[in-house]
Amino acid sequence: MNATYIYTEKFDTRRKLANRALKAMSDICNADNGTIRNPHELASSVMADGRTLIQAIHEDGEVMYNDGWYIVEVEESGVLYVDFTSFAVNEMKANGEIGEEGYECIDEVTVEE
Repeated sequence: MNATYIYTEKFDTRRKLANRALKAMSDICNADNGTIRNPHELASSVMADGRTLIQAIHEDGEVMYNDGWYIVEVEESGVLYVDFTSFAVNEMKANGEIGEEGYECIDEVTVEE
């Protein structure tokens, strides 16, 4: 399980951004999230407007999604952030699914001093 927090300006098309978002969703779920046209798992979550999560990213270049377990935030000219909610992390720690040290994060944004 890896969370992802990266800048998006290096993706020059929405298709590339959506494909990177699919990889981030696969990383957090530890499962294949399919393709833009045939999504699985988290990528297939249906938004209020009837589109899947990955369709919204591909068509709009942005999305703000939180289902209580996962957080997916994408801004075409900003960052891509895919992570668990704190509720999910606490539940997984209590169930022994992750240790006290947590899980890894692919982080290109946070600057440590």
